Amino acid sequence: MWRRRPESRILFAVVSFLAIHIAIVKQAPAAAVIVGLGYAIINLVLDWGRGASAVRRIAWVAAIMLLMAALAAIWHGYASAIALLLAPSVLANLAMLYIFGHTLLPGKEPLITRFRRLDLGHVESKFIGYTRQLTILWTILFAAGTLVSLAAAISGNVELWSWIAFVLLPALSVVLFLGENVYRAYRYGAEERTSPLHTLSLMFHPQAWLPQAAAETQGDNIRHG
Repeated sequence: MWRRRPESRILFAVVSFLAIHIAIVKQAPAAAVIVGLGYAIINLVLDWGRGASAVRRIAWVAAIMLLMAALAAIWHGYASAIALLLAPSVLANLAMLYIFGHTLLPGKEPLITRFRRLDLGHVESKFIGYTRQLTILWTILFAAGTLVSLAAAISGNVELWSWIAFVLLPALSVVLFLGENVYRAYRYGAEERTSPLHTLSLMFHPQAWLPQAAAETQGDNIRHG
């Protein structure tokens, strides 16, 4: 079900993040790490089953190993190992900054432009600039997320770090994602009002994040799959 219903994975992420955050605020580091470990294991299984890239699978394996080390350290009295659960927030934002940002380089197609091309088979001229600007906006968000997460990590305030990693940044991402859908319909007409679930299904498709040349050869699979 979760392979075909991206909203289920989004809900799972929201519930998991809130559970981790509450456990951290309640000073229950072992519980926070256990929830994070379960989240990573389930995502690894799901991504493996849907044919996600080797990079994604390796990232989940690395996260699982990191969290297992954190859990062992906490059980041996090193509560500060909870930082190992929060450290991926910096790396995740840095990774998304690269994924979006490098598509803005000369000779590359902006990532949001690519999503639209894969979805519709073409990109109207009026949307070329718009999708590039939207890619820039997401890049700025992830750049800010990287810097803020890093600053919180350096401060040593675990609760502040948790608020930023598991509440603030996910909330801002949701606001931008949903707000863009409303703005696009307002700017370009009701025909541009698309279901957020449709956009999520495209984003969760394994081929949507391939390099440009490979992604274009898979366009029909995404539009008709």
